[in-house]
Amino acid sequence: MTRAPASLAVDHLSHRYPGAPAPALRDVSFRVAPGQRVGLLGPNGAGKSTLMRIVCGFLPVQAGPDTKVAVAGLDASSQSLQVREQVGYLPEQVPLYVELRVREHLDFRAAIKRVPRRARPAEIRRVAEQTGLGEMLERPIGHLSRGYRQRVGIADALLGAPPLVVLDEPTVGLDPNQVLEIRAMLKSLGGGQTLIFSSHILAEVEALCDRVIVLAEGRCVADESVAEALRASEVLARWDGPPERAAEVLRLAGAQGPQVEGPVADPAGSRARVRCADAREAEALAAALGRASLQAGVPPVQLEVGRRSLEERFYRLTSGEADAGRGAP
Repeated sequence: MTRAPASLAVDHLSHRYPGAPAPALRDVSFRVAPGQRVGLLGPNGAGKSTLMRIVCGFLPVQAGPDTKVAVAGLDASSQSLQVREQVGYLPEQVPLYVELRVREHLDFRAAIKRVPRRARPAEIRRVAEQTGLGEMLERPIGHLSRGYRQRVGIADALLGAPPLVVLDEPTVGLDPNQVLEIRAMLKSLGGGQTLIFSSHILAEVEALCDRVIVLAEGRCVADESVAEALRASEVLARWDGPPERAAEVLRLAGAQGPQVEGPVADPAGSRARVRCADAREAEALAAALGRASLQAGVPPVQLEVGRRSLEERFYRLTSGEADAGRGAP
């Protein structure tokens, strides 16, 4: 059973729970192309689960003048049932019938998803093989480990080959070996289905995703490829001179403010680290520091453009460090 991967379009989406003092989502917009794997990041309370529940049809779209949520071109407001038929969803707390065997549970769920009766045995075997449940089909779910229960939930989400798969914290609560196994399984999905999943394990997102969308306080603060998120973002500089002279170089190059660490003394003379918004800014700053070093007569020992980690990028975006004057980085 195969279906073409789905696109996802979210335009100006906001959501406020009844009685809540602040919106859970604030004017969120983004696009996901068919077959992309997108990591949804953000601290607790950022709105990730709310966004996923709306995309899956579990929460209604709260209408606004320009609000629209569409899966495979289907409007989630006016075509909610058709949208839900396009989506496989794993919530953070996986609802399972623990008294049933794995095969019985998946058969029941396949019936709900309108998988034809004759096609169900083959479909159950397919998702069981994908999720490593082949030898567990006759086991009662109540006798399974946490990791295998999570696999049952993912197998449920994959039943019927939904064009869009949405997974909310698929590796939460698992031990390191189980995390690696689930990660390998998700990677094997390839581009056959559009995949959106949230995770607090940033290395997992870096390994699995084409793109990252970062939410903070209900707002989309970044929507970029993983490669962009990991672009060079700092310049490490060392000079054959004392920190006072290095400070003059930094001033001449226009490198001032909280993004500058140092200068401080080191065995070579002095050093400083300057954080930048992106690779272009980092490269321009390195060139400016070279010119300023010549102007000030302070020989540079090292001018190196460095790479940032996804952890650093996440921290800057969600802690308020990003320069508000730039807009969403």
